Amino acid sequence: MKVSGQLRKMNVEAQNPIAYFLSLDEKPYLLNPHIGETVDLKWTGTITCIECGRKTRKSYDQGYCFVCSRDLPENAMCSVRPELCQHEKGNEADREFWRTHCNIDHYVYLSLTSGVKVGITRHYNIPDRWIDQGAVKGLIIAKVPERVLCGQIEVALAKHFADKTNWRKMLKGEAEDVDLLVFRDEAHQLFPEALKEYAVKDGQVQELVYPVESVPEKISSHNLDKIPEFTDCLTGIKGQYLIFEHRVINMRKYAGYHVEFDFLE
Repeated sequence: MKVSGQLRKMNVEAQNPIAYFLSLDEKPYLLNPHIGETVDLKWTGTITCIECGRKTRKSYDQGYCFVCSRDLPENAMCSVRPELCQHEKGNEADREFWRTHCNIDHYVYLSLTSGVKVGITRHYNIPDRWIDQGAVKGLIIAKVPERVLCGQIEVALAKHFADKTNWRKMLKGEAEDVDLLVFRDEAHQLFPEALKEYAVKDGQVQELVYPVESVPEKISSHNLDKIPEFTDCLTGIKGQYLIFEHRVINMRKYAGYHVEFDFLE
């Protein structure tokens, strides 16, 4: 099978194991049956913005041109610092984004990736958010009606829980198995007093299994900007990473790149 187009982050379906779909020109191609096959992956040299389609020399914020990265509400500082959200007070585009993306139910969660980490996401992103991070377990610990409140809880918890993932440990599956329910009880004690009413105490731990046959002993992340083409055997998929016999590559990093995939049986 040979396919080509503008790359987006992989789509997923929560199955056992997770079903992964390569997204090229926003068309899905199921990847799981190709694990074990040799793949030729080539970047054609073209990058276009995933929002406006403008051709760009460099991708910003995982797929945008400079203008869209600078001006779109979804790329504001509060995308990574939600406690600083100011969209409600911004221009018309900001206020519309606040109504549709900020002033809606959000979850605070704990996940097990390279260790236990805290994170937040919009209510419709579970379990996809955990899958994108390569989490093997996930647990919702709070539900709030507005994004900024999620951010305030996360800031309090980040003093005691990690909010980043060691991607190499995640890919190798080296995280120590833990009981997230125990960590949930600890986390609830750390909530700001005014936000404890949003604690979710009856959530269930969700376990996630990935289609991984093997992982390289020494993990090296491939850089398409330096080496635009390679041929290697696909051995697994986890998070947003394709895992090959001799390298891994983060598909989300190259959103907007125009690529060709040739699956060689």
